[in-house]
Amino acid sequence: MVQRGFTLIELLVVIVIIGILIAFIIRAAMGGVRRAEEKATIALIAKLETAMTDRVDALTNYRAEPTPAHYTMAALHHRGAKRIESIERAQVIAQFDYLRSVLPDVFFVQPKAVVTPGFYPVNFAAAVFGVAGNATDYMLPLGANAGGVPVRGMYGAAFEVSAGIYKQLGYCSKGYDGNDNNSDGYIDDFFEGVMDLSEAEVVVIKERLARHKHKTARSEMLYAILVEGVGVSGGVFDRDDFTSKEVQDTDGDGLLEFVDAWGEPLQFYRWPILFRSDSQKGFPDLAKLRADVAEGRTPGPYSSVYESREQNPLDPNQTLLAPAWWGSDFNNAVPGEYGTASGKISGAARFFMAHFITLVDPMATSGTIASNATFWDRSTGTDTGYYVRRAYYSRFLILSGGPDKIPGVAQLGVNYRAIDDRSVFPLASGAVESLRDSSGSPMSYSNVANLLVENQAGRVDPDRVGSIQSVRFGGKLRNDTNTMLEYVGLDDITSQMFQSVGGPLQ
Repeated sequence: MVQRGFTLIELLVVIVIIGILIAFIIRAAMGGVRRAEEKATIALIAKLETAMTDRVDALTNYRAEPTPAHYTMAALHHRGAKRIESIERAQVIAQFDYLRSVLPDVFFVQPKAVVTPGFYPVNFAAAVFGVAGNATDYMLPLGANAGGVPVRGMYGAAFEVSAGIYKQLGYCSKGYDGNDNNSDGYIDDFFEGVMDLSEAEVVVIKERLARHKHKTARSEMLYAILVEGVGVSGGVFDRDDFTSKEVQDTDGDGLLEFVDAWGEPLQFYRWPILFRSDSQKGFPDLAKLRADVAEGRTPGPYSSVYESREQNPLDPNQTLLAPAWWGSDFNNAVPGEYGTASGKISGAARFFMAHFITLVDPMATSGTIASNATFWDRSTGTDTGYYVRRAYYSRFLILSGGPDKIPGVAQLGVNYRAIDDRSVFPLASGAVESLRDSSGSPMSYSNVANLLVENQAGRVDPDRVGSIQSVRFGGKLRNDTNTMLEYVGLDDITSQMFQSVGGPLQ
């Protein structure tokens, strides 16, 4: 029997078939790896979400004691009239102040050439309160620098929470025990942290601080709260509760981070009021804006005058949105150290926003007329200016950027123009725009005002130039940075939406 060999064409066909089969096998294998990575990240976030839910519930049920500063901020200061107290609003502000201190979500390193008493190398996004020009302006709670109020924290964090950061950096125990061990008037400052250390050990701490990267700060803060905290706010986990794949130090600053299956630090937000999800309105996405344009509505977070408006659970009676306090028409004599009025917004409301969260809707502030259908405030026609008010519901957010490793929320220090290679970007009208705008430039994170913008977790250009209505680009109601954030956010895995939906960058 004569055996016939393969012809060249037959051999090529066999090779092609084998190649196709191998490609299918590789693709299936890669798909399995991808699913395993997603499941591992979802499991980690779910574990952290459960622990953080318990922590938030416990802290929210604690009733903070208002200070004289809280009462002053909460009162009505009408020109020619006596100060009108509001115990309820003072309690709300005190609760915000307390939760901010025990649940800080970010920080930045503040270097100093010559270290003096009262120097704290870490600022937990704290805005200045006072005119002393030193660390006393950052004592917590607000008003503690005036005396008579126990100092419970510095630079935006309670001492038992900042301890979770400082002990990892290498401080001696006197630097995070909540006591003024050297009687210099400051608790747990840098001098106390290094007072029992050798010169070489102090150098190590300084080197670690110099290596810190901003993109790790939120994950490091989450780890410090849940694992390394001390006292009544002590950690709920031990280090052994996580694997080396779940906890790493990716920037070499000595501070451990929770990382996803792709080796990227998770992002943590305490009050992500502009993040849009199934559980909160946030900032309208492109789909919502297109629906508004199609229906002839002024773009905004709501769809009709009948839609239920959100309430902030810390302020269920909306005391912070009361026109007499929020507006400058009546509350027009606020003491200067508690803020300066701007337009219709009182100094007290602006002071609150400088320390905690915004009380206005960015969509409304960019418009010229009120919309009772789409804005939180149901004002109509030629409103007096109060329609820009807004109460936000938000739930803490733990987020992974997913397989593309780029979080779909705006981050400071990121040059979004450099990583967006699209030739066009979509507009709310359904058309596309090829003209690039000039926003999306990197912004410094060592600035509290910038950090408060980032803390909102919006899929909105952190530069905010052109992000809503840019005159330079014809009032497009969107810019390319915003649409890119939604684009890369498609594969994000979050505590508010656990599932990863595939994402654009495979």
